[in-house]
Amino acid sequence: MLGYLGIGLGEVLDVSGVWALNLLHFLAVAAIAACLYVSLPEWQARPRSRSLLLVPPVLAFICVYIMMGFVAPEHREPWLLRGALATGLVLGVIRGFFIKADIDEFGLVRLPGASDGLFATVVITTAMVAATLAPLVIEQAATWVPYATSVAGLGATYLSGRAVVVYLRTRS
Repeated sequence: MLGYLGIGLGEVLDVSGVWALNLLHFLAVAAIAACLYVSLPEWQARPRSRSLLLVPPVLAFICVYIMMGFVAPEHREPWLLRGALATGLVLGVIRGFFIKADIDEFGLVRLPGASDGLFATVVITTAMVAATLAPLVIEQAATWVPYATSVAGLGATYLSGRAVVVYLRTRS
């Protein structure tokens, strides 16, 4: 229908040189929404299979990987992202050793009192929303995107370190 008006779809989505939403933003939202959904049984302290412990970190990493593409080349700070990834992994591994894990007779794992996964996922979600919406509102906010990406990376590696350690600890 827009073709009849002589307007291309790219012209409709572009906001005159300002940061515009694209398909990658929607993929990042889908990945973090799936991460939130898959994490619900853990937050509700319901039993789940051991392999499902590893799904939220993978979805969080997909979101972070997409967010790395949001960072403009002139604003990239690789030392910050590497430091955040390493810190998140160390903190996640430490937490994985101290988290209580109950295993039932069917081999299902329950993590009572593991609200840190909820907190990490909410932090990733908040960072993703900030990295997506801030440049749309304020053009100078594009310099904040590397910091939001690093915070999301810290949360994703925290979730992965914690999940891998709990997975290995609950082997039968």
